[in-house]
Amino acid sequence: MREILMLTYRSIILFAVSLVLVRFMGKRTIAQLSPFDLIVIIIMGSAIAIPLEDDKIKLTYGIIPVVVMSILNYGLSVIITKNRKIENLLQGTSTVLVRDGEVIIRNMKKERITMADLLILLREKNIANINEIEEATIEPNGKLSIIKKKEMQSVTPKDLGMWSNQGIFPTLVVDRGEVVQSNLDKIGVGIDKVLTELNKKGIKDLTEIKSAWIDEEGNMSIDRINEDINVDWNKMH
Repeated sequence: MREILMLTYRSIILFAVSLVLVRFMGKRTIAQLSPFDLIVIIIMGSAIAIPLEDDKIKLTYGIIPVVVMSILNYGLSVIITKNRKIENLLQGTSTVLVRDGEVIIRNMKKERITMADLLILLREKNIANINEIEEATIEPNGKLSIIKKKEMQSVTPKDLGMWSNQGIFPTLVVDRGEVVQSNLDKIGVGIDKVLTELNKKGIKDLTEIKSAWIDEEGNMSIDRINEDINVDWNKMH
């Protein structure tokens, strides 16, 4: 009975530690496994199993390796968000497998993907005919991204004349007179373009702006101090 209670206690402790550390590593690790993430999870599983298999082994022999791996994973995730070259080296890059309905054999061989594998991935995306595809790309996490040819794409409200150029997902780019550089990086807009457009609209100083947003359609909305104005900025991207 004592052995069962001890095993239960160890299991609860190791589970709690693992849960906290996985949360610490971030949602990216949970959503998509990179090669490094996969290695970390394998090592974590092996390390946790050690003290569970033998009650003579201290819990710290399982906890310490898990903590170290989690810290390494977190540190690496911070580094790769700031350095694209390191990200490409460790995570890999995207590879185009199909372009304009034609399979790129050399890329298939490079990624060691067979035609059978490709067909399975296409069926998972509800693609029955490869000629529907404008471009199919295998991502570093092993998922297949597909862009259909225009004539094969679903009808949108824009096609029916029901589309408005006002986007619904604005991104904050200026907050209290200061540029939010991290958000500009996310949407691929340079600060020089922002300043140029603001100058065109008579805004000479960022301190005149309380906040400014850019939506997914490239429109900029500006909230001036003591005055609200809307600026349509198309094709910003």
